[in-house]
Amino acid sequence: MEPISFREFNTESQKFIDKIVKVYIDDGKFFVGQLKGISQDSDVILNDAKNEKAKIFPQILINHSFYNYISVEEEPFPMESLAERISKIFSKGHVNYIDEQNVISVLNGKIIVDENGVRGSGPSADRVRKIYEQFKMDLE
Repeated sequence: MEPISFREFNTESQKFIDKIVKVYIDDGKFFVGQLKGISQDSDVILNDAKNEKAKIFPQILINHSFYNYISVEEEPFPMESLAERISKIFSKGHVNYIDEQNVISVLNGKIIVDENGVRGSGPSADRVRKIYEQFKMDLE
């Protein structure tokens, strides 16, 4: 494989901008966030970043000498938007988005929604399941 030119490197690295990336530090340490900038020296700026301990950083600059590599992550499932859609059917007091766990609790935990689907039974769970399925189709 031929080495790429500086210009090609810049073109390729610009494709990472605004994507969710994982910046690997060392020994299981990392930051995940939206890449907002890459300097000529490969310093990076992340918005809405979280580290491996789930500590939140609204914006962070990471010096190029501090990290090993960066990977593009999948876009996170927009759970909060799904919670808003569910709360249009159920009153808002019955729909609780739990950010730390990235789940939605409906009817005080009788129905739980995560990226993998809906857990619960009965007519209300069936209704939430339909909303979930439609939401996933709308994302595609």
